[in-house]
Amino acid sequence: MRAANVNEKARILNRRFAVLGGLLCLSIVGNTAMAVSVATQSKVVLVPTLVDTVEVSGAGVDRDYLERLARDAAYTFLNRTPETARYFERNLERIASPDTYHEIKSALIADRQQRQNSRTSQVFYPMDFWVDPGKLYVEATGDVLTMNNREVVDSERKTFALTFERQGSMILLKSFVPITKDEANGTRARAANTDEAL
Repeated sequence: MRAANVNEKARILNRRFAVLGGLLCLSIVGNTAMAVSVATQSKVVLVPTLVDTVEVSGAGVDRDYLERLARDAAYTFLNRTPETARYFERNLERIASPDTYHEIKSALIADRQQRQNSRTSQVFYPMDFWVDPGKLYVEATGDVLTMNNREVVDSERKTFALTFERQGSMILLKSFVPITKDEANGTRARAANTDEAL
């Protein structure tokens, strides 16, 4: 009699373990499916100046979206007057990565003080953007004019390297540095494409 009770309790216990095991497997499959769905979910970004919609998804960032981010960052950093400097510093918080925000803001404050002392303005005329969406890297090339009132004091063609980082669905500016023509990846890529075409 005792053996029969023990066997019956063992069967009931085995059924419970089987049901719990099935529920656990079902839960794992459901959570995995949700994680894959969230990771590959795309976010459509509507920008008035783009001819088409762009997406930021688990698969990556559209080339056009990254170029527009770089264009806006270049305008923020390079079109500066003593009167607009504080506006650009405030807008820096919206585009800069928290890791490099203080370093970039310090450079902008130093630039603002220098501009107030010299009463000069700076204007950037973009000519070309080279974009590597896989590395979240953009090079902006254009003419940088330094002006005192309306007189052009200096004009120079420069290339700036912009590195971005992804934090969730946000793309934030990590660095903005001038580079030489020899350091520019876009120049090397264009030269390689020209050589292949020949």
